[in-house]
Amino acid sequence: MRRFAKSFCYAFCGVVSCLKTERNMRVHFCAAFYVFMLMPFYGFTAAEKAVILLTIGSVISAEAFNTAAEAAADAVTLEKRPELRLAKDAAAGGVLITAVFAAAVGFVLFWNVSVLKEIAGFYSEHLWAAALLALSAIVWAVLIALPCGRNYEDKNTDINNKET
Repeated sequence: MRRFAKSFCYAFCGVVSCLKTERNMRVHFCAAFYVFMLMPFYGFTAAEKAVILLTIGSVISAEAFNTAAEAAADAVTLEKRPELRLAKDAAAGGVLITAVFAAAVGFVLFWNVSVLKEIAGFYSEHLWAAALLALSAIVWAVLIALPCGRNYEDKNTDINNKET
């Protein structure tokens, strides 16, 4: 049971690591944040909510897999090798495809002029909510703009001795 619990800890650390090192992961989390902020304005069915959750999960997972592929390729060698370039480009292409289709899902489910007017009305009537929305945009802009760099050395984990 202890190993099982540790596996969740390692997985959580992987997500945090992706957020620290990958700007695009932060962009995807930002988009998910605003999707969750808009959802209450829509009368989505359970199936539509499930599609939104699966779409968000797919994009974030694709970005994590891309990060893993890039890290694995970089661990092999930093030399420019065509097969590693193909692996990295294909993984990045997978993220792009997933994100484009996620945007299409978002357009289909969220493009409703009457609801968009309702949202605008809500924020114009509730200035505190508009201020919080503006503050969140500033916070996300700062988080996304933070420098990212890959540092694969984790001082708390010895990969060779890690329990699996």
